[in-house]
Amino acid sequence: MVFPQLNFNSKLALTAKQMAQVDKLAAEGFNLQIRQMMELAAFQMARLIRHTSNIKAKPILILAGKGNNGADAVASARILANWGAKPTIIVPKQINSHSQHHLNLAKSLKIPIYHSLQLIKQPAILIDGLLGYSIKGEIRQPYKSQIEYINGLNIPVYSLDLPSGLNPDDGSIHGLAVKATHTLTLAYPKKGLFAKSAKKYIGQLYLADIGIPSVVYQQIKGIKYQNPFTQASLLKLT
Repeated sequence: MVFPQLNFNSKLALTAKQMAQVDKLAAEGFNLQIRQMMELAAFQMARLIRHTSNIKAKPILILAGKGNNGADAVASARILANWGAKPTIIVPKQINSHSQHHLNLAKSLKIPIYHSLQLIKQPAILIDGLLGYSIKGEIRQPYKSQIEYINGLNIPVYSLDLPSGLNPDDGSIHGLAVKATHTLTLAYPKKGLFAKSAKKYIGQLYLADIGIPSVVYQQIKGIKYQNPFTQASLLKLT
């Protein structure tokens, strides 16, 4: 499947602060539940992988962080398993309630779950859900070792929202960052994805609709919003 292409004006992209405002207003002002958005993010990631890689009976490793970005990644395991893939999840022992919700669903399907990379065989495909747009400071353990592991592989790597370690505002690197072959940014593009320094990390860049209404963006000052999803819910950005 060839996803429609969108020539996006990077000047319209959002900062991490603006994206946080969007997420907050969607949840608090419009009662759009976070887990609803996570489910759509997970579906869109699974959809992108299915249409750009062969997933049938393929081992897919999902590296999830403790926050919402990790919850999106964990949720994608259930969808990919239903489509014939063989996902395995690596997740910290301490995670937020949203991640725990999706992890419990994965457990019910007997998807393998671990807390470290030990004893993991090399996957055919990897999902990076380690760190999201709220990243601050240098990369610390265990994320440092996990990113080094990812970058040592020669397989398709799909990053959720942005490659872990990439600054969402200016595209700088927090010590090191995942070198993705595909990046699926969620809801609306982040400014850092268009920086020259980000090019070797993002691979092919896609944008996914996760159900945030246009009116949410229109109510936040400083955002020049143009709805990119009038023709398709998953787009390739050029």
